[in-house]
Amino acid sequence: MPDYDFSLVDAAIIDTQSNGQRVLREVLARLGMKRTGVHNSVQDATEAMTAATPDLILLDTDGEEAEALRLIRRLRNEPDTRNPYACIVATTWQPTPLLVMRVTNAGADDLLVKPVSPKKVQDRLGALIESRKKFVVTADYTGPDRRKSPREGAQVPLLDAPNTLRLKATNRWAHINARQLMAEANHFVNEQKLLRISVQVAFLIEFAAPGLTARPPERMAVEHLARAPAFLDDLLRRLDDLSEPGPAESVAKSLKMMAERLRLQAESGAVAEEELERVRALARDLMQAVDAARSLEAMMAEVAAAVTGYRTRLEQMAQAKAEAAKAALVVSAANGDAAKEAVGS
Repeated sequence: MPDYDFSLVDAAIIDTQSNGQRVLREVLARLGMKRTGVHNSVQDATEAMTAATPDLILLDTDGEEAEALRLIRRLRNEPDTRNPYACIVATTWQPTPLLVMRVTNAGADDLLVKPVSPKKVQDRLGALIESRKKFVVTADYTGPDRRKSPREGAQVPLLDAPNTLRLKATNRWAHINARQLMAEANHFVNEQKLLRISVQVAFLIEFAAPGLTARPPERMAVEHLARAPAFLDDLLRRLDDLSEPGPAESVAKSLKMMAERLRLQAESGAVAEEELERVRALARDLMQAVDAARSLEAMMAEVAAAVTGYRTRLEQMAQAKAEAAKAALVVSAANGDAAKEAVGS
């Protein structure tokens, strides 16, 4: 490992167990970190990080898993985060597949399994400094790219996120304009969020459309339509950060009102075809208002492909579940027959 200088790195340890805090602090101290804050709970850390975000965050997930995951998502996505690109390493004693998935989907860089050692932490820091994954921005996720294979459909540009851990550890911090670097990255993220949210809202509406006109409307269709207003709230918040929001703002507001009205209609009865077509048209208008340079045909093709792929995955999951249930019945019947034979003998 190269000879890094960690003396200027701001680190934070979040752990409900005092022994876990002590071990991690000693490890970081041995590596040369002199500016390490320790927090006994996620709530304490959240309050502290509103004012300043460390370059490196070691976050225990065993004591407060739900709160820890919420903090990761908040740091990556909320506008008041000073450094949404901080290196975040979750820690745990039990790296179950479910936990790994949750930590990854929240936006953490890595998951470190306890007990930790200086060598293990040193290797992880080296990877974050030398080969950190680029960030991807979707409608509901910002963080290291989770895909292990090339993405299908429209190519989503990746962000070489500002890595303040690397800049400080390699003594480049004094030679860059950190504020400008953050501003440029934030601008990229905001633009991508607007694009991806507009497509996501169109996807939710297109997926829900067939089920909304059924009598009664399909529950899954209503649930997907109900997700659209929250995405539109995020889009409107991001438009407010622009000097000139433009026509997208009025379209988004109309679309939100329409989606909420259709949800109420669906809960009491089927949605009229003409009402459904109006909300679909507004979704198309929003995509065009957000990304005027891209053809509507290309955007609708992306939405259609996403809907088809999603329906296929749902069908595969339902089929797998049915086959598992069928297999369980066969095993249960076989066990019952064996029990009867044993009794008879």
